[in-house]
Amino acid sequence: MTVVFSRLARCCIACVSLLIAIVPVPSRAEVSVPMAESQQHLKQHRELTRQFMQKLKADPRGALADALTAVQRTRSLGRNDPQRADALEMLSHAYLTAEQFDKALPPAAEVVRIRKAARPVDDELLALALDTYATLLFANERSADSDAALGESLAAWRRAYGTNDLRLAPILEGQAEYVQKAFGRPLWAIELLREAVTIRLLNPQSSGGKLAETLSELAIHEMRQAQYGECDGHLAKAQQLIEAEIRTDPAAQELKAGLVQVLVMRAGIAAVLGRKDQALDHVQRARAVVLTDRLRQAESQLLIAESLSSALNLSGDVDGAIEAELQALDVFKTHQDLLESGALDKDLVGDTLTSLGRLYLDRREIGPARQALKAAHSGLGDTPEILFNLSELERQTGNESQALAHYQSALRLRKESAGEVAVMFGTNRAPESGGELGRFGTTVADRVSLGRAAVLVPGAQFSDVGWLRPTRTVPLPVGLATDATRLLIRNKRVLDPVAFGVQTRELMARARLYPKSALVFVHGFNVSFDEAVQRAAQLARDLNYDGAVFVFSWPSQGTVLRYGTDRDIADRAVGRFVEFLGQVEQATGAEKINLIAHSMGNRVLLPALAQIAADPQSKVRPKVREVILAAPAVPQSDFTSWLDTISNQGIRRFTLYASSADKAMWAGWLRERATSLAGYASNGVPLWHPSVQSIDISKASEPGLLQLNHDVFASNPVMSEDIRQVLQQGQKRLPNQRMPLMKVQRSPDEGKTYWSYEPPAAVRR
Repeated sequence: MTVVFSRLARCCIACVSLLIAIVPVPSRAEVSVPMAESQQHLKQHRELTRQFMQKLKADPRGALADALTAVQRTRSLGRNDPQRADALEMLSHAYLTAEQFDKALPPAAEVVRIRKAARPVDDELLALALDTYATLLFANERSADSDAALGESLAAWRRAYGTNDLRLAPILEGQAEYVQKAFGRPLWAIELLREAVTIRLLNPQSSGGKLAETLSELAIHEMRQAQYGECDGHLAKAQQLIEAEIRTDPAAQELKAGLVQVLVMRAGIAAVLGRKDQALDHVQRARAVVLTDRLRQAESQLLIAESLSSALNLSGDVDGAIEAELQALDVFKTHQDLLESGALDKDLVGDTLTSLGRLYLDRREIGPARQALKAAHSGLGDTPEILFNLSELERQTGNESQALAHYQSALRLRKESAGEVAVMFGTNRAPESGGELGRFGTTVADRVSLGRAAVLVPGAQFSDVGWLRPTRTVPLPVGLATDATRLLIRNKRVLDPVAFGVQTRELMARARLYPKSALVFVHGFNVSFDEAVQRAAQLARDLNYDGAVFVFSWPSQGTVLRYGTDRDIADRAVGRFVEFLGQVEQATGAEKINLIAHSMGNRVLLPALAQIAADPQSKVRPKVREVILAAPAVPQSDFTSWLDTISNQGIRRFTLYASSADKAMWAGWLRERATSLAGYASNGVPLWHPSVQSIDISKASEPGLLQLNHDVFASNPVMSEDIRQVLQQGQKRLPNQRMPLMKVQRSPDEGKTYWSYEPPAAVRR
């Protein structure tokens, strides 16, 4: 927490300095007499703040002493005297820099009160005071109050200039940077930047280059939120503006470098959406931009190489991605003098080597991976990213003790702890060499292998209560939507059925929240065996599931280019999954079996349940409880048909999470020959079935592990919390009862009811 607020303090001070610099102060001739004194005070305030910030940077302790003295001198002034507010404001900045947040809050609150009491109110001074006050509220863990203060601040800025005044645009741009860096409000930053773009478009005198810059910044935020359509549209407009500016000034190196950045970003978006040819076309256009400045040329070449690597890796061409990273290393060799002079950041070499090492690890090329990561470590030292990769390197070589040591070092640097989660697995993947250690590839086996994996998951130990009562608007699960890419598989062991049963019953006996209960997860397409195990451990942590957790891993080919192959293999795995569920029931003696399937895993789960439901002798059928269907990559006709069969036999507790923002559903639509998939919420209305509670989660579009909004059910804490409450309440949950943020809706055509996730205003920001 201290590290977070240290960054917060620095960000706030930097933002105050920025806003002071860009706020225009009209001359006395431009204002009426009653306003002249106020504007004069604003001018004096700006100079006072500028000088104090310089002192604060050079001598924080001295600045704090000066601020305390200044406050003492104002005691004889009136309670609402603006000079008293100035002194208190400097004191709050000094306390903020010293990270004494509790001491800083009272003077900051008093400054806001005085600014509001002024007659007339100076909205610019009020806005600055509210910005600082909001920061301190956030630092004192009063997030809702902080959001309210920021909203007041923005309203004050708008009153100061008018909603379409060009002078407001840089204020909004500065505030967007502030709310993102200090408060982590990316959606709010997007709203502010879009407002700034609108203002610049309405004012013809606005610089085309500045508009392009704002559009590019907006696009960066949108890209991080997986808002790819809007993002690419803004980048296309930025590209058009920059190219027009370059035609006016062909020698402008800064503009050309900006054009390269825009093209590279557009390449990244195309790659994420599976448009490889379009991505490569943008990269080639970026390469064609001629830069005569050597530094800008080197930086652009590196940017292009990294973009190309990312595009090729996302499209499944790992060899091409490795070659692009090697090209980046050649750029460093060519511009060695820029590295030695410090003009080119030396850390970029380490970053490139780290990316290269990760790619080699994906290929299980141990020698080259070790060489690249060793060189990266030599340049950058111990960083979490390098240590996580070194941990994976040692894990692949079987050196579990060293893998654990690197992993724990990475966690210490990130100031995180980790707990171990046991995942029992079943798979119809054929073992690779060293199969006794749990190495499974992409070949289909004729039998199910059983085993156990121990996975280290960052975060606290499991809570011993059913669920924590939310203290915030958005309840967060215990694991805070764990990032599955940061989980270390400590070991994997293949077990015979007897050992599998013994170890499973041991896990069952420990459960307090979920006694005599099992959770079975089936992964989607483009997932390796290890990734399936990691995701199961992630779900266990985020769902606070202390019962026995199982994963069934079918032989996905682990690449986005093999969608059709994965679909066929998933269909062939149904019988093996039925067999595995029978083994789970026999091994555990569980009274409740909860099931979660993601994406193409629904092609395995649903027909398997249809077989089980139709078998009157099945011991699994009466024990099936909650069935979570997340983003099903299943044609709607098949989905409905399977559900009819299953529900007719009494299995009827289904939850469907669908989204109109899921780009993987679009990809599946194309690859299924224009067949609508059950995981797609057309116009925000999910598929309806009488046995299913369908939920539209389009508005929860945070970037998941594939950055396609395809893993929202696991990567978004609200979704995790919803699943958690469903599993914990079980039969006690009323049919029309879900989380408060889930609202009942009615489809416009047939009047059928469904749910939708409706984030509050603070979350939408």
